Amino acid sequence: MIYIITGEINQGKTRRMISIYRQQQTKQGDGFASKKIFPDDADFTGYEIVRLSNNEKMPLAYRSQHVPPGWDEIYRRGPFHFSKAAFVFAEAISDDIIARDINPVFIDEIGPLELEGKGFAPLLEKILTTGKDVYITVRNHCVEEVLRKFNIREHELIRVKTGPTNYTN
Repeated sequence: MIYIITGEINQGKTRRMISIYRQQQTKQGDGFASKKIFPDDADFTGYEIVRLSNNEKMPLAYRSQHVPPGWDEIYRRGPFHFSKAAFVFAEAISDDIIARDINPVFIDEIGPLELEGKGFAPLLEKILTTGKDVYITVRNHCVEEVLRKFNIREHELIRVKTGPTNYTN
């Protein structure tokens, strides 16, 4: 089954996904969350990928004014500069999950970049062919397009209805 955790920006989709992962009695499953980066309690600077099973992390994207020197940019979308190495890291996580037959799989988040066939799109397509249960986060306005793009028929929506939040997970 495909479980789509959906809500608006800053509404708690990532937090809900992590909560579902943690609620499993034996912490079955694995995947990654795209957590916000707030260095030294400063302003939001970007996102990092964090593997759920071991907390291994890697920077995913920085806002334009926070891009570090030598950044290995692969995509730019709005104010965000995305790292090639981060997508390689995410793919390695998904390949390990497949190889070790781990179930369910958690992927945060599928959005406009993936609808263009970029970002996490290739790894999601690969995971979907395994028949595993998959939890993905998707913004409300992208749900229908994600269903079409990735040919997802059987799914369950998990709607996040909390108010805006500025948590760091």
